[in-house]
Amino acid sequence: MKRLSLLAALLTLLVLPSWGKSDAASIFTDGMVLQQRTRVRIWGTSDSQRVDVVPSWGEPLHVKVAGGRWEAFVETPAASYEKHSLTVRDADSETELRDILIGEVWICSGQSNMYMPLRGYTGQPVQGAMAAALEAPRYADRIRMITLPKRAAATPQSGFDARWTVPSPQTALSMSAAAYFFARTLTDALDVPVGIVSTSWGGSAIEAWMSSDDLREMGYDVEKINSDPKKEERKQCSKLYNGLIAPVAGFAARGFVWYQGESNLRTAGRYAELMERMVRFWRSEWGDDKARMPFIYVQIAPYENRSADGIDAALLMEAQIDARERIPNAHLVCNTDTGEKSCIHPSDKLTVGRRIAAQALRRSYGVKLPDDAVEGVCFESAEFDGGKAVVTFRNARYGLTPQEETVTGFELAGEDGVFHPAEGCIVKGKPQVEVSSPEVAAPVAVRYAFRNYIPSNLHNTLGQPAFPFRSDRPAER
Repeated sequence: MKRLSLLAALLTLLVLPSWGKSDAASIFTDGMVLQQRTRVRIWGTSDSQRVDVVPSWGEPLHVKVAGGRWEAFVETPAASYEKHSLTVRDADSETELRDILIGEVWICSGQSNMYMPLRGYTGQPVQGAMAAALEAPRYADRIRMITLPKRAAATPQSGFDARWTVPSPQTALSMSAAAYFFARTLTDALDVPVGIVSTSWGGSAIEAWMSSDDLREMGYDVEKINSDPKKEERKQCSKLYNGLIAPVAGFAARGFVWYQGESNLRTAGRYAELMERMVRFWRSEWGDDKARMPFIYVQIAPYENRSADGIDAALLMEAQIDARERIPNAHLVCNTDTGEKSCIHPSDKLTVGRRIAAQALRRSYGVKLPDDAVEGVCFESAEFDGGKAVVTFRNARYGLTPQEETVTGFELAGEDGVFHPAEGCIVKGKPQVEVSSPEVAAPVAVRYAFRNYIPSNLHNTLGQPAFPFRSDRPAER
């Protein structure tokens, strides 16, 4: 009888909850990077009444637990390569997080071109992947990345199953190529550790990353859309915000990087407003009501998209340009020259990563880069005379290239509105291109790269390409 009683007591202990156990949220693991010189929010759960948070670089914090949850705000020092630790303990448990670096943190999100790992996709390589992987050990104490597993959810989630990863020849191949090249350029330029929170899903629509309240205000029937069995979860309203952004919302970071749009070609007309609302919502989740966190986003790359004569992708690119005027502290990376006619996932992610880094260095770190180094070449005006169009551009202080060669990607139209291929010739000493076509005697409209895919080669002297444009855009949309 005594044996049975003892056995029953032991079984009871095994099934009872572990009172006093304290856990940090999923984003906090060994090897993480914390944002330097700020009040970093640390949070988690506990069954105790009080939790101690003890950073190796500072004084311990004693925080109360409310409703099983706790949070602490820890001051971080200046960035360095010194390894730190963070201990979370309560009356009955203790967890020590090791190998922590203090540096610069960025949230990188979007669809497949942001998710695309360094190893590439089947039959779709990333340029320079092997060299980057072989050199990865040099960045073991300079770059760390955590990649959230793909998850759609009906309600905001608090956790996920992933850990911060240290680059090695093996692990680097699974990291987002664009984000890795961005981080590598950033750490080389700043000489501080860089942490990337990678949270993307290929084929996702922007609506999936947004607030349901915002979508309802725009006229979306959220409940109907989300109950449609034919609608993929990665395109349903708010599902990816709930699964991939909510669990890391509030994790201290310098800013955001966004590379998405291919799945919204049919909603280009409202994409700028969708972006504006999404960015405002994300910033509110990070407590950034004054828009101090830069939002750097990448123009979708040209791709034939079944029809080289189509312009739905160009319309989306146009909407991305419009979004700059609507979103404070938003900066667009021009991507016109990295596209591939027959592949929606262009292999040149190194150029993209470097251009993102150039924007970040100027906007967040005070690096004095000229406009020509960080901004794409922008259409300013067009004049029509003598059977030609003379197009003037911005962000070409030292001129345009290629000199002495035909500039491709232009089209002209006359009064009939039919566009024909045209040749461009750079005006020496000016940020201008003369455009003409034997098919158009009296042009009234000019376009550049305004197709889903069309060969184009206009750049400024620092290598920034020209954005697609059309001079005949309707005054009101």
